[in-house]
Amino acid sequence: MSLSDNILNSESNDYNERRVAFEAYKDTLPKEPSGDVKKEYCVGCFQKSDWEFIHEELMKDGSLEDNIPTDRCDCVNDCLQSEVRGTYLLTETEATELRANPKVDYVNINTSAYPGTYAENPDNLSSTIPDNTTSRYESSVINQQQLTLDFVPGYATPTSSLLNRASSQLYRATAKKNPWVTIGNPKTIVLDTIQQYGTGRDVDVIVCDTDMWFGHIEFCNPDGITDIKESDNTTESTTSGPKNYIGGNVLKSGFATSATTGVCDLLDLVLDAPYYIDPAWFEADSANRLTLRWDGTTVPVESVAKSWWSNASQRSSEFASAGTVSSSSLSSYTRSTCNGSNTAKNSGGGTHGTPCASQCYGRQYGWAYNANKWFLNLYGTGSVGFETGFDMQKIFHQIKPNRSLDNTKNPTISSNSWGRRFSTSTLGSSGYYYHRPATVDGTTSGVQYTSWDMDGDTDGTGGTAPRFMTNRYLSYGAGVQCEPISGSPKTAAEEMTAAGVIFVVASGNHNQKQVKSDHPDYNNYFSSNDNTALSSATFFFSYDQLTYRQTLNRGGFPQAFTGVINVGALDDSLLNGKEKKVNYSSSGNYVDCYATSDNSFAAKRTGNYDRYDAYYTYNSTSSAKSADGLFSGTSSACPIAAGIIATKLEYYRTWTYNDIKNWLASDVGQQSTTDFHYGSEGTTPNDSSWSDMNSIQGGPATVIYDADSSSPSVKLTVHGNMSFDNGNLSIS
Repeated sequence: MSLSDNILNSESNDYNERRVAFEAYKDTLPKEPSGDVKKEYCVGCFQKSDWEFIHEELMKDGSLEDNIPTDRCDCVNDCLQSEVRGTYLLTETEATELRANPKVDYVNINTSAYPGTYAENPDNLSSTIPDNTTSRYESSVINQQQLTLDFVPGYATPTSSLLNRASSQLYRATAKKNPWVTIGNPKTIVLDTIQQYGTGRDVDVIVCDTDMWFGHIEFCNPDGITDIKESDNTTESTTSGPKNYIGGNVLKSGFATSATTGVCDLLDLVLDAPYYIDPAWFEADSANRLTLRWDGTTVPVESVAKSWWSNASQRSSEFASAGTVSSSSLSSYTRSTCNGSNTAKNSGGGTHGTPCASQCYGRQYGWAYNANKWFLNLYGTGSVGFETGFDMQKIFHQIKPNRSLDNTKNPTISSNSWGRRFSTSTLGSSGYYYHRPATVDGTTSGVQYTSWDMDGDTDGTGGTAPRFMTNRYLSYGAGVQCEPISGSPKTAAEEMTAAGVIFVVASGNHNQKQVKSDHPDYNNYFSSNDNTALSSATFFFSYDQLTYRQTLNRGGFPQAFTGVINVGALDDSLLNGKEKKVNYSSSGNYVDCYATSDNSFAAKRTGNYDRYDAYYTYNSTSSAKSADGLFSGTSSACPIAAGIIATKLEYYRTWTYNDIKNWLASDVGQQSTTDFHYGSEGTTPNDSSWSDMNSIQGGPATVIYDADSSSPSVKLTVHGNMSFDNGNLSIS
């Protein structure tokens, strides 16, 4: 056994010893009395005058007011530090009566009076990143950067050694320097338990994509399924999650009266979030408003959920002013189309959403495997569309319930592996380009080009468009990302980010240089005519209902929106022993970070690589086959980055997108030139540097990894009886 294994085992033993000791200590403390007897309740009112009235009536013997107990209720603590609350001795019957009084905001048990019932283990409550990482798995799993058939056999049934296999998205992100750079061979298989600080707990992560398959075993809790089979659907196998994997979803038993615990970790933002936000509405007529999903989770009836979003009268009054979306945008949104089940894959046929979700929060392939896992079919078959999707995420973030532990709102992360691109057939194959123009008011002449074939030809000769315009990567649909400047989807997106949603986006797969507003290339643009001002070089795209500026080196839709985290992609091979940007990824100083991408492994709706845990049984029904496959593009880098960010927000819950950018710049930092291929920046239209498609074009070589933050830790006091400060537990 290695030294690291010994340390990890010791840490695990220490944790268990602390847990046992705490439970023994807790058992000695006062417990909540059973039965309908007098107990301490905290009573809160909406304003000072309300509390003064309630307090006076509770202290009377024989009150005649409605929804006030008749018998006197003694005040245990009048909370002089507060104008709206106090603590009283009430029975549960009296507490229930008092809750119905319109002047009363809440009546809840005084948990601090009964620590033997309610005291929480401090290990479960620490709000700072732990001093040490913990291992994801009890035993080592295999990891490989540049995959080989020895690792992903598509022609043979995988053995148990390939359970919980990964490519490099996990192990690469455990350290600043790429481990395979140190090894010198990206094909080397590394056995490791995967060390990480956080798991994304109490963070809402929304993967926004095409329809996906919820029934893939990647998203199922192993504790709730049986009869795991290999790819032949005959040979018995096993499955497992990370050792501290929680499993299930937030609509679990205990959440509401009708709630049940299901085996699928995923929930749909359109069809399930209304119940999470507004349980009272659905519980008021549970027979007609709730149903049982295939996995055992109680969820809204589809039509009721969609009405909740589109009609303010079809929800509780407290949410009537929260905003609505168009019912027409939800008309084709169904579970069968967008989610599928254990036996039927998503009928919309989308293949992109499943791998994105798995690499963000899947229990095998994702970093944020304990996050609250949401999915939104944003584009494609049955989707809500961009404007509605942005509005729904904003509404969700603003009105979702607070965490009961500390009455704070969970962070919300939106992962978006998509982007608009335009071809020369849309933009025009000839015209005038403006490269680093002296002015943009039309007084500076452009340079005429007679053809613009985005075919990757960078020679810039024969009157064709120059290299900085033609250095496009073909295999991912060569195109140009132009800056969106006006339209309702842009407004909706920026309202969403302003509300606090962390918007993580793929930078694009077109090898486009993207720069910030203070960069000399920021005002590079093109036009069909000479002496055209930048403000006039625009076009309208009807599918988005957006007006675009004909820029060449700015972010596009959605990269150019305010408040985004823009993610580029890494190659799975090395260049002269160095890590590198993959040739298709965008680059430049507007890219915030790079993440694992090219030929990474992911769960697939229609995968071509077998899993050891290919089939499972739930409720006596065998599932459809789960498989994996290779996944590439900034579409892969984006959810991987979003998952890592979620593990940071687990501890730094108030971080804004600016805080994340600062963490990337300061704590994650840039790669060494000895470990990472920077390349040279192209500064002229036909600069030879454009031919280096692995160059990051003068941008920062920031590779996201599980770096701690230099933000100060916060002392956390628990229930008034325990304090946990920098690893030290005090019990008084």
